[in-house]
Amino acid sequence: MNAEIIAVGSELLLGETIDTNSAYLARHLAGMGIGLYRKAVVGDNEVRIATMIEEALARVDLVICTGGLGPTVDDVTREAVARAVGRPLVFHPALLEQIEARFRSFGRTMSPSNRRQAYVPEGAQIVENPVGTAPSFIVSDARGTVVVLPGVPSEMRYLWEHAITPYLRDERGETGVILVHTLYATGMSESTIGEIIADLMEQENPTVGISAKRGQYELRIGARAEHQAAAAALVAETEATLRERLGEVIIGNETLEQSVVTALRARGLTLAIAEATLRAPIWRAVQATPGGGAIVRGVQLWQADGAAGAAAERADAAARAVREQYGAAVGLGACVGDRAADGFSDVWLACDGDLGTHRWSRRIDLNTDEGWGFIATSAFDTFRRLLGEQ
Repeated sequence: MNAEIIAVGSELLLGETIDTNSAYLARHLAGMGIGLYRKAVVGDNEVRIATMIEEALARVDLVICTGGLGPTVDDVTREAVARAVGRPLVFHPALLEQIEARFRSFGRTMSPSNRRQAYVPEGAQIVENPVGTAPSFIVSDARGTVVVLPGVPSEMRYLWEHAITPYLRDERGETGVILVHTLYATGMSESTIGEIIADLMEQENPTVGISAKRGQYELRIGARAEHQAAAAALVAETEATLRERLGEVIIGNETLEQSVVTALRARGLTLAIAEATLRAPIWRAVQATPGGGAIVRGVQLWQADGAAGAAAERADAAARAVREQYGAAVGLGACVGDRAADGFSDVWLACDGDLGTHRWSRRIDLNTDEGWGFIATSAFDTFRRLLGEQ
């Protein structure tokens, strides 16, 4: 079985509300071995919702809609689903009684507009909602199945776990699993990595994908199988191939920052940091890494005065001075040089202490936050390689 998710709500399109439902459903579909083809967001428009459902049913077996089941006139998911499957809406008195009872439990009187929530497409399987006022429903035709859930996250999750998951497992026989495993890599361009593993990225099972951020890469392996052990075996085989082809470019199962912090702690090495910029990309990366703060003896931050041509020497001096001042095993200094005509800057980094004395540089576009992140990536990648040599 393959699926698509359609999140309904103009507030999602306007950016007023973040769509957390789709992410939740994606994780749970993977856990059941159901492949997710697409996620989409559509506003509160009956024709557009119906069109999206029809298009999805032409591609997949299962369509999951969330949102648009409320009592107001802009809640049109019921009508859209009925249009998409070519069936009329049917009123269910028992549903209306349940909705009225729900309001009575709140000590409130039901509004007449809530009567709209007691309509579902003809022939639909009703899913009662004990935690809200919007009933859910499931409707199927020759093309596939449409599951319609409330947009309120707490209600959606409750119904998914207590009603829809049992339906898919028990009535539809979905017992597989999709196992996703992530490897981290750095030290090679995304395009080069992509060329080396192009054949793996084209295979259907396991799938291999790559995403980039600040010179680091996530290599995601996704394997579909009937049970966990079989999926794990497929993942292990693909991971071995990736490691063989990419060698030291593969960091492992941890992020670059976490792998370095783990290695420093394992060797009992402490760190002192000196950055000639208040943006402090290295210190921020260390802080954000679990256990990072425990290895840092001291930090110095200041805004460099931009003295031309002095960045390399200043990085050397800063690494040595900060190590001595705080009694750390390793001192790390970073200094940004003047910006060139093309907008790039030479960033100099240096370390001093138990890992030896080293200096290196990178040309980085510091006009974006992503560029500043490259400074930390360069520092951690060099530390990773130095640690590996010892």
